Amino acid sequence: MADANNSQYFVIGADQSMFTQKVRAYMRNNSIPFQDVASDIKLLKTLVMPNAPYPLIPNLMVVDKNTKKLRIIQDSKIIIQYVQQAHGLETVKGTKRVFADMLLEMVLDDFLFVHVVNWRWGHPSQDKYLEYTFGDGSLQYEASKKLGKKILGVIKGPIARLGLTEKTTIAFRDQLTAFFELLTVHLETYQFLLGNELTAADYSLYGHLAAGLLRDPAPYEWLASNYPVVQAYAQRVGGTSIRWGSKDLVTVQAEGDKLISCEKTIGKNHGGRDVEKHDEIPETTTKFSALLLRDYLTILVPTVKATLEFLRKDGKDEVLVPRALKPEYSVEFTIHGEDENGTKS
Repeated sequence: MADANNSQYFVIGADQSMFTQKVRAYMRNNSIPFQDVASDIKLLKTLVMPNAPYPLIPNLMVVDKNTKKLRIIQDSKIIIQYVQQAHGLETVKGTKRVFADMLLEMVLDDFLFVHVVNWRWGHPSQDKYLEYTFGDGSLQYEASKKLGKKILGVIKGPIARLGLTEKTTIAFRDQLTAFFELLTVHLETYQFLLGNELTAADYSLYGHLAAGLLRDPAPYEWLASNYPVVQAYAQRVGGTSIRWGSKDLVTVQAEGDKLISCEKTIGKNHGGRDVEKHDEIPETTTKFSALLLRDYLTILVPTVKATLEFLRKDGKDEVLVPRALKPEYSVEFTIHGEDENGTKS
């Protein structure tokens, strides 16, 4: 691992990338200096692919300040672990909380993006916005929009394989509504998903909010209007504005011309138990987690089996797992919303 004090960081990614936003938020909240690099096809071919296994984003480029030698680190989870270890940053404590954070991060990373895509492709009114922002911002408007339309044609192609059809779009919308209702109740007491300390799961959820649901015009209006508590949470996690609970927001008291106290607002709760001290998970966390896990486990179990089968067949001492497995590994799953009893499908 490179010397953190002698390293310069560049995050190669895009605003509409959930995992780019996840990495950015983690580095901002931990005061790790970095510079953004907008990804494009040329950069992937000339910089990323010669130094990393996959043509994807985000990439953390770590440059030695003295020698200018670089290395590329991929996968948001691996990037965060690298920065965490290099800078000796705090990690979640307690066996239960570590497991809960890992599980929730995985669910949000792998499953919630379907909700982002469902909103993204379900509203033709935002097509111009998407075409322009998926294009090249250095180009003129029409040229950028033309390129963006071409890129979107490639990205949008396989969405039916994710279970997104005209028949399922309402079911996905209902589930997301139920999720935000439960999350709002939770955030009335706690600042973050597992209590009052930021964890990997928060950065995962923030990535989906910042890259899609609070970025694209249609879902932004819906979410901000109906779930302002969730929007405030996203701003808190992202470090993009001064909200109660943001890492840089403090409360002060003064008497005359003398400062009496200065206290951070991050970590303060609204009467909830100090779950961090007791290795506990808030009950409200289990409720919104269960809503997603109920459906996601149907996908997770066969995915793990398929991955193990691939490793047994093609694995050696070290092997690159493909970004997707063969069509025969597809599975059926049900999307559940929630009625007053929490049982409606």
